[in-house]
Amino acid sequence: MTAIVIGVGNRDRGDDAAGPLVCDRLRALPGASAPLGMFVCEGSILDLALHWDRGDHVVIVDAMQPGDEPGRIVTVDATVEPLPMPVALSTHEIDVSAAIELARAIGRMPARLLLIGIEAAQTDWCTPPSPAVEAAIDSVVELVGERVAPGQPAANVVS
Repeated sequence: MTAIVIGVGNRDRGDDAAGPLVCDRLRALPGASAPLGMFVCEGSILDLALHWDRGDHVVIVDAMQPGDEPGRIVTVDATVEPLPMPVALSTHEIDVSAAIELARAIGRMPARLLLIGIEAAQTDWCTPPSPAVEAAIDSVVELVGERVAPGQPAANVVS
C-alpha cells in the first residue's frame, strides 16, 4: 500500500492553486521523505485513476466552486460515497468528481480515497490565493498529515 496525495488545480488562477500549494507545503515539511507519493495535476485529470493502484490510500485536494464560505474545508470518503456529477463548468476539462466516478465505473478505485475540497473565493487569472484559502491550505496540510496514516477512518467532515 502506498499513500498518495494529489493536488489538483491551476497555480495561475487564485484559489484554484489550493491543491498544488498543499503538495508544495507537504514537501517542505521536515521528514517529508516518508513513504508518500505526491504529485500535482495542473492540466487534464481525465487519467486520474491511472495514478494509483487498488491497494493505495489516496488523498485528493482541490478547490471547490466559490460560495458563501471561502476557506471552508469539506472532506468526503469517496471510497464508499458516490459523488454527485458536476452541474457547473470547471476550470478542468473534467471535474474531479467525474474523474473519481469514472475510476469507480472502470474498477480502478483505490482502497481508500479521501477527497478534500477548499471552497474558493475567486479563481481569477494571475492572482494569489485569497487570505481565507491561504489559511485553509495550512489546515489541510495538518489534516492530510493526520489522515494519511493507514487504518485511520475517513469520515465526512465539514469544518
